[in-house]
Amino acid sequence: MGGQDRKAGAAQGLLLLVASALPVMGVVLLSPIAQRLPEAIGGGVEGARLAPLILTAPALAIALFSAIAGFLLDRFGRRVCFLTALFLYAFVGTAPMWIANPSVIVAARFCLGMTEAVILASTMALVGDYYFGAERDRWIAYMMAVAAFAATLFYITGGALAAISWKAPFIAYGAGAFIFLAALPIIFEPKRQSREPAIRAAAREVPKGRTWKIGVVLAATFVGSILFYVVPLQLGRFLEARGVASYATIGLLIAVAGLGNPIGSFCFRYLRSIPFWMLLGGSTAVAGAGFALAAAWQGVTGLVVGAFINQLGCGILCPLTMAAVLRLAPAQGRGKSSGGWSTAFFVGQFFSPLAVLPLIALAGSGDGLPALAVANFAFAIAGAVIFSAPAFRAANADGEAAEAHDDAEVASMPVAEARA
Repeated sequence: MGGQDRKAGAAQGLLLLVASALPVMGVVLLSPIAQRLPEAIGGGVEGARLAPLILTAPALAIALFSAIAGFLLDRFGRRVCFLTALFLYAFVGTAPMWIANPSVIVAARFCLGMTEAVILASTMALVGDYYFGAERDRWIAYMMAVAAFAATLFYITGGALAAISWKAPFIAYGAGAFIFLAALPIIFEPKRQSREPAIRAAAREVPKGRTWKIGVVLAATFVGSILFYVVPLQLGRFLEARGVASYATIGLLIAVAGLGNPIGSFCFRYLRSIPFWMLLGGSTAVAGAGFALAAAWQGVTGLVVGAFINQLGCGILCPLTMAAVLRLAPAQGRGKSSGGWSTAFFVGQFFSPLAVLPLIALAGSGDGLPALAVANFAFAIAGAVIFSAPAFRAANADGEAAEAHDDAEVASMPVAEARA
């Protein structure tokens, strides 16, 4: 049965959920050996120089390559790019197991990030192509929740494998091969991707004004990502300041606080009917309230509870912006828009410590939590004002109308054009 005759169901959605967790392995899987890595790869100046790159190279590659990945999806099709990325993911991901040269390991890790960029853009674009409306937002919520839960699982897996050898965690990347084999019969090319001439004609009739709206949503994604990564990257610092010395305890408390993220993502499926501007402002205000509570409630318990509340709000923000981009993106450009979202999110991850640490320093003798709460509240107010403006009126109203327009174009295309 050709792709143009197939309808996506639970099998496609579940496979995309599993595949969307693969990019999470990039840094999380190796975090348990982060302290040992410089010595493990040879020690000395080279170990100190290359160890951080082994950890961060995948995220950097995702940030740099996501836009290109989106172009490849729109140019060559979702399925071929997705399957190729899954196959290469397993190959370059496990490569450090038999590579001795640290510089080559860094190169392999960067290549891994390139495959992760394609997988991220592919899963997002395929969810946008396979599903519509409430069903699409439901799968997006599931996707973000699974990715967040997977981070905790991969942390535990990486620690267990690291007890065998510092290279043992790399074997987990071989999971990409099994997902590749499962995807071969399940993933099909979305109908609209096989009708390029007709789509180009339909593109001339796409409602105007969507490009700048997508750009504004991506800007919100970038700022939201900076704030999102405060807890994963900085909570250990705050815990140490409140007297927690054990790294094992710090890791456990970060994992507990991080559970707010998948819960928030899952809740998005029930909140999707709320206007975009209201949910953006509300979720960010919840994140800010978490920091405010952590600042007011002294002690480790208050810090962890506040961080959990912060991640609850951040968990809503991620699928919210992703769903907005997919609603606004025209069908023929959904790959590029998906790549744009990945770029905005991972560039935000890169800039998070660069933006947050000076903010904490400006707070003076305090721990910086009040300043972070203010930053979240300011973003909440700015987001609510910008996205409630009549010119935008958001990813809910204009976006759903635009999506309906695309679907009408798809449905009305003659069969002869569809098979051209």
